[in-house]
Amino acid sequence: MPTKHPARLLVAVIIAGLGLTACSQSNSNTADGKGRSPSAAAGSPATGSSVNPTPTPTPTPTPSATPSVVVGGKQKPADLPADLPLPQGELTSVTGTTGAYVLTYATSDAAAAFAAYATALQSAGYELVRSPAGVQATKASVNVAVAKTPDALQVVLAVK
Repeated sequence: MPTKHPARLLVAVIIAGLGLTACSQSNSNTADGKGRSPSAAAGSPATGSSVNPTPTPTPTPTPSATPSVVVGGKQKPADLPADLPLPQGELTSVTGTTGAYVLTYATSDAAAAFAAYATALQSAGYELVRSPAGVQATKASVNVAVAKTPDALQVVLAVK
């Protein structure tokens, strides 16, 4: 069996999740909508010129067919795979978009919750690879990386 790199995948998926979080922020750093920063747009005016006292309004985003990014949500996404078991504990945070989520579950005993969740994934037919960083579980086109903190489990999900 080829060696898998679950720690690398976990890091890659977390970085991707953070990238999605950063992308979801509005373009509020541009004053003129042309990509210039407020400091460049609000520099000292040249002699004889005047500064427009009314700020340019930020354009309202238009609805699109692509799904919106979830940041700091607290509900299980509706598009999770039906056969994916979820850990015990309180869902405290959801970040991501369709097919790629980071779910955080608060728990009083992270070690026990982690062991129980790994067992649940294996019972559901997921192939597990354990590492010091956590567990990676794979089944068909679903990849799950699980890591624990002292009081929480983080589940990173990627569906191809």
